[in-house]
Amino acid sequence: MAKRLFLLHIGPDPVDLASMTEGLALGRVALPDVAAETLAHAGLELRRTHKAAGLRRKQVEGAWARVCRRAHKSRADCFVSIPDFFGATPEQAALALDGLAGFKVILVITSGFTAEPPAAWTSLVKDARTHVLPSHLSGGQLAAQVARIALMEEEARLDKRLAKVSTRRKQVNRRLAA
Repeated sequence: MAKRLFLLHIGPDPVDLASMTEGLALGRVALPDVAAETLAHAGLELRRTHKAAGLRRKQVEGAWARVCRRAHKSRADCFVSIPDFFGATPEQAALALDGLAGFKVILVITSGFTAEPPAAWTSLVKDARTHVLPSHLSGGQLAAQVARIALMEEEARLDKRLAKVSTRRKQVNRRLAA
């Protein structure tokens, strides 16, 4: 079975997820059923910046695990935006990706083309799965771009599957001819 996509937007700027729901649906991408507060806490938990935000460790603990569990339960391709992940260290990025085992992670960065994508993330995610978008996109425009990325990944998966089926068909035809 093909891996589902997890489109992870790491910012650096926050996006309005409520305005993106309709556009994401075009690419058959869903938002995991978690509160916006949980997403914010996940960023604080992973980067260990909860004290600077005036929160205790106990208040943010397990937030990223909840997001990952909800994504697994959704049984669909998922989109999550956590701008706090932009400044993560390589160890923190690796920890975040560990929770996404079973997903094909696609990194979406809206830093524009002037800033370099964070090396902590790009070293862990294949270049073909990292997409840098302009920073001035509205929520609807970003949703359309994310849906386009999801559809491109689906097309690539289907092309690969079609090539396998064609190869298998040729093998069967050769056996029947012999």
